[in-house]
Amino acid sequence: MATQHLSSALPVPAVSPAYPMAKPGYGKRSAPGQQPRTRDDFALLPTRERYVAGFVDHLPEGAEMSVKQLAKQLPLYGQQAVSTSLKALSVAGHLRRIRCSVGTGDETRWVFRTFWSRTARDNEWWNTYLATETAARTAAPAATAEAPASPDLAAPAEPPAPTPVPHQRT
Repeated sequence: MATQHLSSALPVPAVSPAYPMAKPGYGKRSAPGQQPRTRDDFALLPTRERYVAGFVDHLPEGAEMSVKQLAKQLPLYGQQAVSTSLKALSVAGHLRRIRCSVGTGDETRWVFRTFWSRTARDNEWWNTYLATETAARTAAPAATAEAPASPDLAAPAEPPAPTPVPHQRT
C-alpha cells in the first residue's frame, strides 16, 4: 500500500488569491503616525468590528475597500454586517470614508476615498489630516504640469480651486 504523504508535517495550505486592488488613487490609504502593530490593537471593539478591523489592517495599501468586496473576503459576515462594522470603525476613529465627485466635463461620478488608521483618532485630527491630504492632492497636478514653451504664446492658466473636504458626520 502506497503512502501519499511521506512527511509528518502538515500539508502546505493552498495559496489564496491576491486581494483585489482598486484603481490607482482609490483604495485603502493608511494615515501617518500609527502605533506599531500589536495583538491588542482593537481589543476595545466588539467582536465583529475587531474581526473586520484586523482584516482591513492587514490589507495592502491601495486594496479595494468596497462593502461588497470586503463581504466576499470575510466569510463570517455579509454585506450589511460589514457595512455596519465600517460605520462603527468610523465612529471609533479608525476609518474615514470621504465621498468625492470625480469626472471631467459633463460626466460626474461619486466615489469613496478610504483612509485607515490602526490608532484611533478624533474628529479634529481627521479633519486636519484630510484638509492637508486634499491640499496636497490638488497641488500635485499643478506641480507636474509642464511649463509652456514660450510665455507670450500661452495664456497664464490658474489652477482650479481645491474642493473642500465635506464635514464628516460621526
